[in-house]
Amino acid sequence: MKKKKTTTQKEGGAFDYSKFEQEAIAGLTAGKGLIGPDGVLTGMIGRLLSAAFEGEMAAHLESGAGLGNRRNGYTDKSLKTALGPVPVKPPRDRQGSFEPVIIKKWERSLAPELEQQVLYLYGTGNSYEDIGEHLRQMYGVTYSPSFLSKVTDQVFAEIEQWRNRALEETYFAIYLDAIHYKVRENRKVVTKAVYSVYGVNMEGERDVLGLFIGEAEGARHWARVLENIRDRGVKDVFFFCVDGLNGFSQAIASIFPVAIIQRCIVHMVRTSLKFVSWKDYKAVCRDLRAVYTQDSPEAALDKLQEFKQNWQGKYPEVAPKWEANWAEWSSPLLFGQRCLVWVKVCV
Repeated sequence: MKKKKTTTQKEGGAFDYSKFEQEAIAGLTAGKGLIGPDGVLTGMIGRLLSAAFEGEMAAHLESGAGLGNRRNGYTDKSLKTALGPVPVKPPRDRQGSFEPVIIKKWERSLAPELEQQVLYLYGTGNSYEDIGEHLRQMYGVTYSPSFLSKVTDQVFAEIEQWRNRALEETYFAIYLDAIHYKVRENRKVVTKAVYSVYGVNMEGERDVLGLFIGEAEGARHWARVLENIRDRGVKDVFFFCVDGLNGFSQAIASIFPVAIIQRCIVHMVRTSLKFVSWKDYKAVCRDLRAVYTQDSPEAALDKLQEFKQNWQGKYPEVAPKWEANWAEWSSPLLFGQRCLVWVKVCV
């Protein structure tokens, strides 16, 4: 009497590439896609995993793990992958000591790409329901909002660690500026201010020291931002480069009283051009450049008086603006070549 073939004999064996090639061509000819529940590549992933399971089981039994241990059929499992759901049949052993490496016993996902998709879609403002529908249509897999929430929550621990990391004690320069973005909040699109703190240490290395989100840009919020970097270890800053926000200088002086506040030349020029006709842009910019590129405050003041004489009649608002902010952009340490470096960095 012939011995009946076991399930192991039916399912075992290495991956048959020639057979897959024939089936793949037939599937594509019949109109099947590459990915998705019935995709050609999805089937290949299932077969490769099955072959890998067989190799792991064979190595486990040959290692002598448990005397008298042998195969004991298969279990059915469906894995979520970037190509779609893939059915696999991990083998079992009699003693239950087999622990597959490629896919653990309780794992149901082989999709790091899917997690990257979830994080990307979440970062662009999609809701969990929208993300789940996108993955269902693209890959044929279904993720609940609670599962998607667990995926996105993984990055928050790293974000908090980065936000609270210790900083250096001394920085040569710190640039403070806010960028405004449209974000989705409570099903509405609103404008948020992202406060950015960009530092240059004494070795010339650059680093983003922090990003903080607020409702709108204001000196009070900047004071809280500066308190944050002070509490994280910053004791001394040579220069702060800032724009013309009201109360900015006072907020900085309250936290770092000995720091030099340098008004950004680019912002000064841009705000000055608000009063100027476009036909005079080049001439006004040329004359202003002659002011802030001098080698000393005295020479710069002389050039500012020349600018005032040339343009006071046509644009009376420009020169007083530079005179009112003289202390914040005319520090002797920032003129000449150093001033040019700051202007280039700001641009």
